[in-house]
Amino acid sequence: PDDIRLRFFSMWHSLPQRQLARLTQIDYDREMAFVLFDPKERILGIGRLAADPNNQRAEFAVIVRSDLKGKGIGEMLMHHILDYAKNRGTEEVFGDILWENRAMIALSRKLGFTIEAVPGAPDIVRAVIPVKTPA
Repeated sequence: PDDIRLRFFSMWHSLPQRQLARLTQIDYDREMAFVLFDPKERILGIGRLAADPNNQRAEFAVIVRSDLKGKGIGEMLMHHILDYAKNRGTEEVFGDILWENRAMIALSRKLGFTIEAVPGAPDIVRAVIPVKTPA
């Protein structure tokens, strides 16, 4: 439950139908989801990227299975997300993070993101990184 709250900023006992559709029916022109499985086909983590219509900015989101946090899965997914954004020509990647999610803030800093305050939301910070397009 705490992982869900850190990812979606609220507690859910089950996904609302609208949210479930949004997460599973991807608009490949603007969105991508990367799902990491183990050999038994269990989900280890998920990384998502959703771009604006002009592909200038894209928002990331990552969730890792609770028992696997701190093992590099989130970092691997973030590298994959950033590589994908770079190859698409996205100019900037960002993500909103609950201030208490210190692990995600630390990972974002490690990857070169700048951490900014979100006006009017003292419990949320925004991680932002420019993405260089391939030469």
